[in-house]
Amino acid sequence: MTKQISAKQRTETTLPPMNFVGFLRWNWRQLTSMNTALLLLVLVALAAIPGSILPQRTASILKVNNWKTENPRFAEIFDALGLFDVYGSFWFSAIYILLMISLIGCVIPRLNVYWKSFNEKPPKPPKEIDRFAGFQKVKINKSNFNEIESIIKKLGWRVNRNGNALTAEKGYTREAGNLVFHASLILLTVALAFGALFSYRGTIIVKEGNGFANTLTQFDDFRAGKLFSIARMPNFYFTLNDFVVDFERGINQRGAPRKFEANITLNAEENLKVLVNRPFTIDGTKVFLTGHGYAPRIEVINKEKEIIFSDSVTFLPQDANFTSTGVIKIADNNPQLGINAQFFPTAALDPVNGLVSVFPELDNPQLALSLWQGNLGVDEGIAQSIYRLDTSKMTQLESKELVPGQTWQTAAGYEIKFVAVEQFATFQVAYEPGRFMALVGAILAMVGMFFGLGVQRRRIWVLMPKSQKGSSVIEVAGLSKSNSHDVTKDIDKVLQSFGIEKKKAKRSRSI
Repeated sequence: MTKQISAKQRTETTLPPMNFVGFLRWNWRQLTSMNTALLLLVLVALAAIPGSILPQRTASILKVNNWKTENPRFAEIFDALGLFDVYGSFWFSAIYILLMISLIGCVIPRLNVYWKSFNEKPPKPPKEIDRFAGFQKVKINKSNFNEIESIIKKLGWRVNRNGNALTAEKGYTREAGNLVFHASLILLTVALAFGALFSYRGTIIVKEGNGFANTLTQFDDFRAGKLFSIARMPNFYFTLNDFVVDFERGINQRGAPRKFEANITLNAEENLKVLVNRPFTIDGTKVFLTGHGYAPRIEVINKEKEIIFSDSVTFLPQDANFTSTGVIKIADNNPQLGINAQFFPTAALDPVNGLVSVFPELDNPQLALSLWQGNLGVDEGIAQSIYRLDTSKMTQLESKELVPGQTWQTAAGYEIKFVAVEQFATFQVAYEPGRFMALVGAILAMVGMFFGLGVQRRRIWVLMPKSQKGSSVIEVAGLSKSNSHDVTKDIDKVLQSFGIEKKKAKRSRSI
């Protein structure tokens, strides 16, 4: 008795077991597929969202510290995940590296295809062309087919002749555009990777009258690529002489900065004016002006009339009117002292919120101080933010509002003087060697896309079936590889070059 075999069993093919090499090959094909590249591109876009929502160290270390102070519960977790430096985090780098491999593996085979397409000859002409678009049968005074071929070539067509028939094709710049576009993707990817490996970027806060030297210990925050070398850092230093800022006082855009400049002396020789988006450059390293704020100068005298603290303190801006917060820690005193402070550039009394700032400029500066005494926690070996005072083991003594020049005689015997208000500027020092290469890649990508999408491949045929004395009959038709292009316009131009007006042409219906 014969065993019945179903149709499904007859058509199914049993595949051999996949070995390790086959498994690797399958994974490579999956990684370098266009679907995977698009998926990774979407993941990069999603991974960049935290970089748009949360403050980034590469943009403003002040805003990062301010966010940590306001959200201590999440600060440590977010910092461990690299959410304050998204583009330098390990997980973003992993997605980007996979995207780079996927793009290169996906694009390189296509480069070969576009290169062959760019260099290919038009196919041989068919024997009959009357069913193609724009078919015309006209008389021409040129009986020499060589002359017809020469005229078509001068019009920029690529020609393949077969006897008294030829195929002419145009639009190869479309393939060149596709070739340039895909090659520029590789250039752009390599440039970004090169920049990420060899670049460095740091943020510094410089108070008026103070300076900065381009060494690692001077940075408030520093990020560098894996192949970065300290030897590549140029030697320079500068002093912030003063910072000039002017705010809009009109009704429209009140409080918006109108003048924002830092006057510095570079290497004790050259005076420079640094503006927003106008950095100065030294050996490929750019120094950007990214922000500013106020640094009240405070002096603290103990019961023995000894100065235990005297310095200008960086305060973090909290709003558009530059209401700022700052902390002073005096760990050498016994007992230890801490001061929580708020600075108001233009102080005003609000019936609901109390003391507030109503304008960012120094029209009515006031300083609200809160004096604490106890254990600062700095001797426990645990890192602390300089912008946050841990009062869990401290006792609040007194509070007071001061104006510049005023001294507060505390009940505990301390003297706290609000000496003056200084300013500070925030700078970003960046070395990005792959930026120019990335710019070239982006420009080439746009140029390639323009030609790849704007130019259409089209083809025309010219046949001379019969030859008479003094004149000849030719047949002309065309084909466009895109529905958006009308090939009959190209046929009319070719016929006009033969001396045939458009009105003389008798056109047949095409399908």
